[in-house]
Amino acid sequence: MNLDAARNKIDRKDVSTPKVALYGGLAGEALWLSSYPFDVVKSKMQSDGFGANQRFASMRDCFAKTWAQEGMGGFWKGIGPTLLRAMPVSAGTFAVVEMTMRLIS
Repeated sequence: MNLDAARNKIDRKDVSTPKVALYGGLAGEALWLSSYPFDVVKSKMQSDGFGANQRFASMRDCFAKTWAQEGMGGFWKGIGPTLLRAMPVSAGTFAVVEMTMRLIS
């Protein structure tokens, strides 16, 4: 948002709240799209057993086994609901933070 405002010589406070919310929602989507495979591996590691029940020796091992057993799709299972949730949550967060910053400054 700062780059857009600077390029067009717009003061930050003049950017409308719906536009801030849209930028926030898109940022949330971009975040999840870029980091989701790592989140899948993290979740697999967290739910992994201990001792004899442990399936993954390391994060690298988890990546390798997921790739071997499930292919590329294994890293993207569940992305749909995550993206559906990310847009409104990120949009709301950005809008509330921006409105709060405007009120206190």
